Amino acid sequence: MAKVLVTGANGFIGSHLVRALLQRGHEVHCLVRPTSDLTSLRGLPVTLHLGDVREPETLAAPLRDVEYVYHLAARLMATSQQEFEANNAQGTINLLRCTEQAAAPRLKRFLYVSSQAAAGPGRNATPKDETAPLEPISWYGASKQRAEEAVRSYAGRLPFTIVRPPSVYGERERDISQTFPLVERGLQPVLGGPQTALNMVYVEDLVQGMIDAAESEETEGQTYFLVHPQLLHPRDVVQTVARALGKPRGVMFPVPLFALRLFAPVAELLAELTRERARITRDKVREMSQNYWVATPAKAKRDFGWEARADLERGMSKTIAFYQEQQRQLREMPLEDPPRLWLKYVAVASGLGALIEVISRLGRFYTFTPRWAVFGVIFGGFGLSLGSVAYLLRTQGDFQQFTAGTIGAGAAETLNDLGLLPGVSWEFAPGWPLGIRNGMLRSFLLGTAGGGFVLVVNAAMRALYERRLRFG
Repeated sequence: MAKVLVTGANGFIGSHLVRALLQRGHEVHCLVRPTSDLTSLRGLPVTLHLGDVREPETLAAPLRDVEYVYHLAARLMATSQQEFEANNAQGTINLLRCTEQAAAPRLKRFLYVSSQAAAGPGRNATPKDETAPLEPISWYGASKQRAEEAVRSYAGRLPFTIVRPPSVYGERERDISQTFPLVERGLQPVLGGPQTALNMVYVEDLVQGMIDAAESEETEGQTYFLVHPQLLHPRDVVQTVARALGKPRGVMFPVPLFALRLFAPVAELLAELTRERARITRDKVREMSQNYWVATPAKAKRDFGWEARADLERGMSKTIAFYQEQQRQLREMPLEDPPRLWLKYVAVASGLGALIEVISRLGRFYTFTPRWAVFGVIFGGFGLSLGSVAYLLRTQGDFQQFTAGTIGAGAAETLNDLGLLPGVSWEFAPGWPLGIRNGMLRSFLLGTAGGGFVLVVNAAMRALYERRLRFG
């Protein structure tokens, strides 16, 4: 049993690596930031150390007497070159210095997890190997290149190995999986042109390769691409996702690069405002604009016998099974007490209903008779009625939720139009909405808004439940 330190242990790849190391019987120590989401490490027999590779004074204690260092901590979706440099390049330099000071006598290997982005894209579909010059085209790739150079500068002082993963997929991944809800609804977005070619790797294969590389005597001072040799087009990826989701037939459409370039600054601004990770950045779009991200794993197979076992079909089936179970848990919310959960639904629906009525009042879209009837609509119509519909149908599909909400809201609008609601009514401004003056048509249109309201309530409740899972 070896004492091991993993930086970035709570991340997507790091959390899988921690589990693989534990399965091999190692004593695992994890460097995590004070603000880290530790959901992925919950319940694991590991030792947590609060620290940050940008703060050298926090690194000495976690590094003491370790035999292996797996350095994964990095920024993938930063919005500035300086942020990449501080985390990926300078952070690695800090960790190397501290490792030499605190762990050098016992250290068997410093394994640095770089990226295919450090090597840069190819000029054609011929796979790159480790002898190819480093030609990064993104800030992220350049920061990884500088980190690799820093690692190599410790040759003769620290035993090191560098690995370069390609696009990685698997359970708990956060980028490729953004397309899963769209594909689930019959939409199949394709990123990239007709010539685009890439390699991928399933996360469980990757972490086994990382451990094998670190523990092999043949790999010291070497660099390896850890990729599955299967040559893929983005169309193959989305079709495989669709089959795994049981939705093989869908509307496939290309996502033009100019749309991503337009959306990326908006996503960055939203990330700054919410302090959340950006869904996409201009830097990531630079990488996505390239056609050829292809490399060969031949050196890894030759030196330490590693080859990825799961092709895309097999790996994505496992990934989607995890995603579907995760979605089922989010819909059922098993940690919630049912009566309290229903009250939360009613409260959230009432809050959203109040917001709608405030906007309607400011816009003078309609007026209530008597005026106090607005409170009955907020708490009775939105809160109690549509909130209960959302609660009861939370485990059902979007279509069922939308249909039930549409029927409920449409029925209320129809009764109002016919004057059949006892003691209350609301009168619309002439031609509102969309110039519609026919009462039945307006009732149908506003009914569909009720269907959308039910979907929004459930989305809000799932977000709150996810927050509870993250922070307890």
